[in-house]
Amino acid sequence: MTNVNKFKSGLVASAVAAIAVFSGAANADAGASVYQKNCMACHQAAGQGMAGVFPPLAGNSNITDKPAYIAETIVKGKSGKVVVNGAEYNGMMPPMAYMSDADIAAVVAFVNKNFAGGSKTISAEEVKSVR
Repeated sequence: MTNVNKFKSGLVASAVAAIAVFSGAANADAGASVYQKNCMACHQAAGQGMAGVFPPLAGNSNITDKPAYIAETIVKGKSGKVVVNGAEYNGMMPPMAYMSDADIAAVVAFVNKNFAGGSKTISAEEVKSVR
């Protein structure tokens, strides 16, 4: 490999890395915005929920690093008994399938990282398969 080709290869690798970092930051920002518009009214600003009414997302081990489960809950809704941090909730979250796959992927990443302490994400393509 010539020095020019090594340089081009390195340049391409650097550009791809920069795009990945930028996309991650943009996705996190998008996730926060989607959360504020669609989730915050019930789950509250810090993800603490409302005792006895809406379960917390913050510190919720039921969702930590389970992005497909979070996405499915958003798309299909959830009803019936759930226990979160020792407290029982028996309500109904309506399906929010009207949200785009990209918005769901962004909010899943935001919730999992910022509230549940996880690191796993889901792509918009993977969200599509959950529908």
